[in-house]
Amino acid sequence: MTAPHNPSDPAFSMEAALWLVSRELRPLDARESWRRGVTATLMVGLHFDVVHLPAGIVERGIDGVTDRDAIHNHFRTAGITSAVIVSRTQTRYSLLVPPGTSQVWREPGVQCIGIDHPINYLGVPVPTRREPPGAYWLMPAPEDDRMLCDPVNIRLLIGKARARRGQTG
Repeated sequence: MTAPHNPSDPAFSMEAALWLVSRELRPLDARESWRRGVTATLMVGLHFDVVHLPAGIVERGIDGVTDRDAIHNHFRTAGITSAVIVSRTQTRYSLLVPPGTSQVWREPGVQCIGIDHPINYLGVPVPTRREPPGAYWLMPAPEDDRMLCDPVNIRLLIGKARARRGQTG
């Protein structure tokens, strides 16, 4: 069981927490989950859509060791500096992108979910959780629309992995 999160902790990102739930129908449910230190379920398509990148695609684009620092640097090098969640099983990265991205997303093998998807919810960890166990933020939680991932940068990251796959057979 995860220890409860204390919103009075100076590290708690009140701006991110408020922004993430500001369009939710039941924002208090999410806040209560985070207060208890557990993942909240938020609706996709209101503030953000989500691109689910399998860990294999991300790690394939990295030369050498694929530890957490290398993965973090790989995202930063691609211009992705916030809004990235690592799944509980560490097999998927969920990148929050502007709403409507799912309407134009056409990357084979990479799912983008928006408001029209039949399962349009995402488990979102406490905005300051930066370590496992459980899902956590590899890159900081967004505090506003400007901190969402640019789909162009995600495509660059995917392209790098595809190019490396072509080099290695």
